[in-house]
Amino acid sequence: MGGVMISEKVLNALGPCGLNCETCFAHADGEIRKYSLKLKEKLGNFEAYAKRFETLLNNPVFEHYPEFKSMLDYPAAENCQGCRKEKCRLFDECGVRSCHRTKGVDFCFQCNEFPCGKTNFDGDLQQRWVQINQKIREQGLEKCYEDSKTKPRY
Repeated sequence: MGGVMISEKVLNALGPCGLNCETCFAHADGEIRKYSLKLKEKLGNFEAYAKRFETLLNNPVFEHYPEFKSMLDYPAAENCQGCRKEKCRLFDECGVRSCHRTKGVDFCFQCNEFPCGKTNFDGDLQQRWVQINQKIREQGLEKCYEDSKTKPRY
């Protein structure tokens, strides 16, 4: 990064787009996956009880437990290592990973074409991508990484 040493941990945590892969629900070591697994463990065989609670407590919210369980199972089952180690599991059409390799840059802001339309991001993500990369450029990679570790990704 222009003569600045980047720690391997930070480099592996942040995708070339600047998003923190560790805060993604699909990341193997991410908190969302960790807490999804923990909640599944704590709920145990709650599905049988949800049916009973629907009647016993006269609360229709328990009808939705199968959908909730399905939603909980999804992040618990993911095991992504991050965009620098494998193709993004969430966004097959991401144009950033291949572009950063072709251009030989660690992050998009380092490219002389930044910002560009090669990301294939929707409008909201495109805007976030520009903001994140501008923040990295202005505040530095380490600070942006530290800030991103504790903020919700979504």
